[in-house]
Amino acid sequence: MLVVHSPLCLLHDPPTEILSGKPVPYKESPDRLVRVRNALSNDPQRKYELTAVDDGLDILPDILRVHSEDYVFYLRRAYSDWVEEGGDKQGVLPESFPHPKLPPYKLDPAKMSAIARAGYYCFDLSCPITEDTFEAIMASARVAVRAAQLLVDGTQSTAAPHGIFALTRPPGHHAGTGVCGGYCYLNNAAIAVRCLQDAVPSAAAKPRVAILDIDYHHGNGSQEIFYSDDSVFYVSLHAEGDYPYFTGSSVEEGEGSGVKCNLNLPLPQHTTGNEQYLATLDLAGKAISDYSPDYLVVSLGVDTYKDDPICCFNLTTPCYSRIGARIRELGLPTLFLFEGGYCMEVLGENVKGVLDGFIGS
Repeated sequence: MLVVHSPLCLLHDPPTEILSGKPVPYKESPDRLVRVRNALSNDPQRKYELTAVDDGLDILPDILRVHSEDYVFYLRRAYSDWVEEGGDKQGVLPESFPHPKLPPYKLDPAKMSAIARAGYYCFDLSCPITEDTFEAIMASARVAVRAAQLLVDGTQSTAAPHGIFALTRPPGHHAGTGVCGGYCYLNNAAIAVRCLQDAVPSAAAKPRVAILDIDYHHGNGSQEIFYSDDSVFYVSLHAEGDYPYFTGSSVEEGEGSGVKCNLNLPLPQHTTGNEQYLATLDLAGKAISDYSPDYLVVSLGVDTYKDDPICCFNLTTPCYSRIGARIRELGLPTLFLFEGGYCMEVLGENVKGVLDGFIGS
């Protein structure tokens, strides 16, 4: 399996975040990427071919198919504007947010201070922006774009790569059209979806894409981006009532032309183990097959592991290869993108387990 990565994804390295009301070391650390990369590169059967993305690849048009131009401009300028106005050089972190219960005044972020913009474009306290953050998030999106291009190229050849892994970091599924949160700045999965759909301009119809989100947390950003789009089917298995708290209900089914193209399958915290998870994954797989997509994009999080420090499922390491095998059975050209997973001791092993199961080894 081809694995696309970029060393620049390591640059994002905030010292702390606010978790449950207190400063803690940043959980989404560069070491996460290193652990996964090492697990794949050291595979004794050499099943994984790691290829670094060209750092000169222009992906701004791809990003702007998903994210608003003002938001991308904010991410580019956030740190320098923050420091210029006297903000802490450790990084940008908001202190006030435009809550929906405040009067709905028309807001112009271009006229706001840097600290106000930080709250306008972010919904929590887990997305510090450091001096190197923008370069890292662009590299992560570049990995997603290149992997999508390679998947399309492969499916048009006789030696088609059935699956490709984009080793993206920072992750992306919490990032919305114009907002960051949950360690996510640009929605790598959504950007990849649009690349898959736009890769063959002469196609008679836009390819249909399904997103299978198996991160512990609901991908509120991915849901928001495609909520009224019937060319994308989003299905998420996630913890009920946990972060991001205000999305992920089973009644959220899409709107407009996207009605019935959004499927949330929330699972109980603390008690969800291997068999319940796999049974629910089978329901997701049936729904994906019924949708008949041309491509499958998998938001691959392994924070469902039983000892993950910030999550509350009970999956064990052997379960991950079974998850990968279930995904293989869907028989679709598949792009995996790295999302969550914070138990460092088994992080690489669990990600590799999913990919091994998909390959069939």
